[in-house]
Amino acid sequence: MIGIAVRDVVHYRRETVGVVAQVAVGIALFVIALSFVAAIGQNADRLLFGTVGAPWLVQPATRDDVLSVDAHEMSDIAAAVGATSVHSRLDLSANLESPSASPDRPASASVTLVGADLAAERTLAENFGLPPEPLGADRIVLTDTVARQLGVASGDVLVISIGAARLTYTVDAVVTASTPSFTLESWVLVDRESLARKLFGDADRANELLIDAPQTSTVRSEIDAATAGLGCATTLSLWSDTMWSSLMLGPAIWGVVLVAASTFAFLIICIGLTSLVYSALLARVADIAVLKTAGARSSALGRMYLTEVVAQYVIGYVVGGILAAVLIAGANAVGFTSTDQAFTFVVGATTLSFAPTWWAFLAPLGIGFVLTVAVLWFPIRSLCRYPVLDLLEIR
Repeated sequence: MIGIAVRDVVHYRRETVGVVAQVAVGIALFVIALSFVAAIGQNADRLLFGTVGAPWLVQPATRDDVLSVDAHEMSDIAAAVGATSVHSRLDLSANLESPSASPDRPASASVTLVGADLAAERTLAENFGLPPEPLGADRIVLTDTVARQLGVASGDVLVISIGAARLTYTVDAVVTASTPSFTLESWVLVDRESLARKLFGDADRANELLIDAPQTSTVRSEIDAATAGLGCATTLSLWSDTMWSSLMLGPAIWGVVLVAASTFAFLIICIGLTSLVYSALLARVADIAVLKTAGARSSALGRMYLTEVVAQYVIGYVVGGILAAVLIAGANAVGFTSTDQAFTFVVGATTLSFAPTWWAFLAPLGIGFVLTVAVLWFPIRSLCRYPVLDLLEIR
C-alpha cells in the first residue's frame, strides 16, 4: 500500500503540486516569522549585556556611597554565587562642557558618565563598535546624539563636571549603538579605573556591581550574603524589576503580534490544505471502490491515503524550509540597516536580522503535521469504510 501511495503522489501531479505549494508557502512564512522572533530574543540579550551589563545589579543604598571591590573580591563573589562574570562600573550624572563650542551650539550638556572596563565587558564594547580593551586614561567616547548636541568630533577637548570635580578628556571616538535605546543617547564612556582614581584616589571604587548569574530566588539570597561586606549598605535589583525592562517592550510586543498573526495564517493554510486534500479524495472514490473490490481492507486504504497526505506535507515542508532558509540568508547578507526610531522600535536594533534556530523550523512541522493528520484521519477512515456500492453512488 505504501508503494501505491507513492505512485499516487506522482500520478496525481496537479493535486500534489497544489498541496506542496500551499504547505511550502505556509512553512516559509512561519519559519521567517519565528526566526525574526528569535532575533528579537538575541537583541534582548545584546541589549541586556550591551547596556545594563548583567541580570543582577548591586548598588550602594544611598547615592553618596561608593563600593570598594577589587578583582580578588569579585572573583570570590562569582565563586560564591556561581556567576559567569562579575564586574564593576561607575555610573554618574555629569555635566559635559565644550570649551570650543560654536555660538550656535550649547556650551554644555547633561550626560550619564559611565566608567566601564571594556576588556571585561565585551558585549558593551561590541554594542558601541569599540575594541574590547581599556580606554586611555584621558580618553572619552561619546554617543552620536551627545556629539551632535555639542557639535564636537574626535580629537576635541571636553571638560566633565561632577560635583566640585572638573576633569579634562579628549574625545576618542563618536559611536552609534548597534542595539539602541533611549537611555544610551546620553551616555559617555570612560575607563572606570582611571575615573575612580581621579574622583576617589582608589582604582577599586565603583557604584555598580554587575553579576551574570541565574535569575532565581536562591541566587538572590547568595548574592545578598556574598556582597554583605563591601563596606556600605547595598541594594540588589534584578534587571527585569528596573526601568531597563522597558527597553525591549516595543520589539517584544511586535514579536507577540507577529507570532500570533503568522500562527493564525498558518492554521488557516492547514485547514485549507485539509479541504483541498479531502476534495481530491472525494474525486477518487472510484479508486477506493476498485481497491476494495480487489480485496483491500478499509484500514489499509486509510493508512495508504494518510501516507499520501504525509508524503505531500513532508515534500512541502522541505520546499518551504529551503525557501525560508534562502530568503533568510539573503536578508541577513543584505543587512537592512536604519537608525530610524520606528525601525529600531520594531527590530530592537539598527540592523534587521533573522535567527533561524532549530525550533523555528521544528514548530511549523509539528503544528501543521499534527493538525493536518488529526483533521483528515477521521474523514479518510470513514470514507474508506463505505461499502463499494455506496462509494460508486458518491462518485
